[in-house]
Amino acid sequence: MADTTHARRTRALLSAILALAVVGAEAAHAPPVEAQQRRGLLDMLFGGGRNEMQPTPQRVQPQQQRRQVKKVRKPRKATTQASRPGGAKAATAGAAAGAGAAAAAALAPVEKSETARTVLVVGDFMAGSLAKGLEAAVSQNREIRVVSKVDGSSGLVRDDHFDWPAAIGEVVVKEKPAVVVVMLGANDRQAIREAGSSLALRTGEWNARYTARVEALASAVRAGGASLVWVGALPFGVDRANEDMVYFNDLYRTAALKVGGEYVDVWGGFTDANGAFTASGPDMAGQTARLRNSDGITLTGAGSDKLAYFVEKPVTRVLGLSVDDLVASLGPQQLSAADLPSVGELASTTTTPPVSFSDPSLDGGDSLLGGTAPTAPAAKPGADASPRAKLVVAGAPHDPTEGRADQFNWTGRGGAVSPVTRDNAIVYRGSTTLDELRRQSKDAGAPESAGAADAAARSLPATGQP
Repeated sequence: MADTTHARRTRALLSAILALAVVGAEAAHAPPVEAQQRRGLLDMLFGGGRNEMQPTPQRVQPQQQRRQVKKVRKPRKATTQASRPGGAKAATAGAAAGAGAAAAAALAPVEKSETARTVLVVGDFMAGSLAKGLEAAVSQNREIRVVSKVDGSSGLVRDDHFDWPAAIGEVVVKEKPAVVVVMLGANDRQAIREAGSSLALRTGEWNARYTARVEALASAVRAGGASLVWVGALPFGVDRANEDMVYFNDLYRTAALKVGGEYVDVWGGFTDANGAFTASGPDMAGQTARLRNSDGITLTGAGSDKLAYFVEKPVTRVLGLSVDDLVASLGPQQLSAADLPSVGELASTTTTPPVSFSDPSLDGGDSLLGGTAPTAPAAKPGADASPRAKLVVAGAPHDPTEGRADQFNWTGRGGAVSPVTRDNAIVYRGSTTLDELRRQSKDAGAPESAGAADAAARSLPATGQP
């Protein structure tokens, strides 16, 4: 009996060891999900538990697993700008750009007339931005043509690169401009080198050489028969550069006015309320826009348009173009002088003479509209009974109509109330009689007889007496 029990225990122990070995082998090759759900020793020996009720997951080979995990690409849809981060702004900007392009296409530049006058723009890269803005500003004006002759790296210091005082005469003869617009100075913040020597910026000798070149350029423009419009330099993002630009602008202003030209100060249009440099500011529509690029020097499209706005008015004034000329040039075909009516024809169409509002006779009118004309009083022989004669000559006002607002005699009395009373009594005969006063003051114990009332009034001291 003991041997049988011992044998049973031995077999049970061997079965347990074998089961542990099988479980360990399965756990080593099982995926992570099966490792989390592996069965314990008691479950395998005696059964039971929830694992026994669940189906055993099938093992998937690595290649098969990769095939199942592989995703199927869907057809790529068109991605709109509005679905991306910040897409609303991009979509809005795209719509605005599209609207701006449509507007630009609708306002195509008109063909210039044969009598259109030329505006020549010369200078450095800032003058190039000005020329673009001016060309866009006068694109609908048939009487102004903009020609740009700029050199971005030029100035008045490096005459070895480009000598503007010497070259401007030939350019003026070739283009025959009515106005020459000059904008320089952005490249002139450097020393002047001549005859092997170097003159430092803004020293006495440098100032003399530079002033002579500025005046030579202005005189050469005027000698060619063109009007001169010199545009001042703009502020920059560097304080030291701003000081130099202010210094240059004083020289430009003096030279332009000296030869009878015009100087356009554009400094305030590109600064803030404190006069400091600002990269953004109001554009042509009054909205805040970026006017300068990140370098703090060059202009954006909105900046070029704003710069041209300041220059367009002086140029138009120098050309002598009136408002009528600008309005007539807006149409697709400009009317000639023969098509316009003459002054005599316009005057003949006026049949009613003007009426002065200060005329006392009111153009002969004596009654209101819809009313009956009053009967005119009999005039004295040889006298003018018109309202004008009564007011101006005789000084008598017009007779008021009863019931009208200008009839001030509402009391019905014929004479005025005299301020002088008998013995300076405080009660005097005026619009209210003494009898009325007696009746009103009967209850107050006032004297009832007229003699008593007069006696009371006489007993009062006169004005100015104790």
